[in-house]
Amino acid sequence: MLRIGFLPSDYNPMVLILGEIEDMRLLAGALRRFAREQTDLRLDEQGFCTAVRTEITVSASPGAPGIQPVADAAGGFVWRLDAERASAFADQIDTLAVPSRAAGSEMLECTTEEEIPVKVSRGEYTDDFLAIRAPKRE
Repeated sequence: MLRIGFLPSDYNPMVLILGEIEDMRLLAGALRRFAREQTDLRLDEQGFCTAVRTEITVSASPGAPGIQPVADAAGGFVWRLDAERASAFADQIDTLAVPSRAAGSEMLECTTEEEIPVKVSRGEYTDDFLAIRAPKRE
């Protein structure tokens, strides 16, 4: 299951996407479908994803490219991509799905000043990192 989470920081906030080979293939496929259709795509609602308080809508809507917070949605983000960039990101993600590659990551950035970078990683974090945990009982 692909895991998605926003890591807030004063200086280096980031969206972290973690998964294994099949998760990477499904994410790359979703981005290619978005590139073809150019219709909004909620990543956190895909059957292969789970998100920790992070809603991400991939969109071709007008605005600065990259991920930005949505003002009226706590934990909500819009990831504005054109078809070319979505396809290029899918190609980057494909490099993580190569079976001979034990681990690695790719940074998906549109290089805008206000953008929050996206790091897609395979095999670099424990399986429970970004997993939804039950609250502790006292």
